Amino acid sequence: MNYQLNLREVTYALSTALDFVGIDDTFHGKRVAYMAAEILKELHWPQEKIDDVICASMLHDCGVSSTDVHSHLVTELDWDNSQVHAKRGEQLLNSVDIYAKYATFIRYHHTHWDKMPDSLSQEEKDIANLIYMVDRVDALNAQQKDSDTLSVQTIKDTITKYSGTMFSPEFVEVFLHISERSSFWFYFEEDALDEYFIEWIENGEERTFSFLEVKKLALMFAAVVDAKSEFTSSHSVSVSNLARYLAEEMNLSLEVCEKIEIAGLLHDLGKLRVDDSILNKPSKLDYNERLKMNRHGFDSYIILRRVQGFKEIAYLASMHHETLDSQGYPYNFEAKDIPIEARIITSADIYQALIQNRPYREGLSKEEALNIVTSMTEAGKLDHRITNLIANNLDTCYEKAMIKYEIL
Repeated sequence: MNYQLNLREVTYALSTALDFVGIDDTFHGKRVAYMAAEILKELHWPQEKIDDVICASMLHDCGVSSTDVHSHLVTELDWDNSQVHAKRGEQLLNSVDIYAKYATFIRYHHTHWDKMPDSLSQEEKDIANLIYMVDRVDALNAQQKDSDTLSVQTIKDTITKYSGTMFSPEFVEVFLHISERSSFWFYFEEDALDEYFIEWIENGEERTFSFLEVKKLALMFAAVVDAKSEFTSSHSVSVSNLARYLAEEMNLSLEVCEKIEIAGLLHDLGKLRVDDSILNKPSKLDYNERLKMNRHGFDSYIILRRVQGFKEIAYLASMHHETLDSQGYPYNFEAKDIPIEARIITSADIYQALIQNRPYREGLSKEEALNIVTSMTEAGKLDHRITNLIANNLDTCYEKAMIKYEIL
């Protein structure tokens, strides 16, 4: 199956997933993209280059999955371990052909201006350092929310202090100039940023992407999600793999099988908004923690629905915790409202989670996991046709559900 997609729309939507790692600060990548674009416009860079920098800026933190890492990045101006996520970001972007051209920018987006390696072209140095500088501007701005002592002038003074060492003097000069405008800072607000990028997205070219291209993109974001916790390593990839197998065994069409595979890869995108402490908690979640956990399917929908070509995938991904007894979440759908595609993903998700280690228990054997899935089916929660498939092909299903993805 081919997909008609506007890559700018896809990038904008996926930047929302990356920004969810900030929990309450959910527009970081977009603010970085906005500031970088404004500086390059002032310098009269060609629009094609500005478009690339916008995309790279929106994806610059793809190497960050942990809320703990995100906290260091926004509370410390220059964090010693920042290169870890920069290197991971490079690796992730290189795995997707349509984003590979941004990989070098992201690899060096925490490298000081005076420490840029000679192996880079001038343009690579410029773009990487521009993203670094405006990223630090946004980090300084985020700190203001918790302090009365910081101000716009404090941000300017800090950036100026490191001109020529951490940051390009040319970019510092332009930043100081355009940040004199009140509107520069007004665009940090969420509604204003959305408005800022509407026309940019609409001007993007819609083109045909093959299933393989879309799968590589989905695999990249599955890797971002699954890296959030050691207990979810390869979870999304394994769920997708098992769901695709079950769909094929049910003789569903190739188009439907591919749709299930992509939805399986992206089903947990909303978990990026769940704090690490909740995902890794070794005991029962309290009421508020459970509420935060239970919204992740809905957040997956919020992210993916903004991509015109992903409407159905968004819907399927969001339903992976719906059960046939209408006791699932986030919609409490009745059985008649849950399509077979979503039922397959739900069963695959439950089975895979049961055989994988969790902070509160060791992974179960394939037989123990099947017993639980069978009990849930007898209780009216899962589709018996899918459970029977798992039971009749238990060894294969176990193998499919334990696949490892090399990028992790």
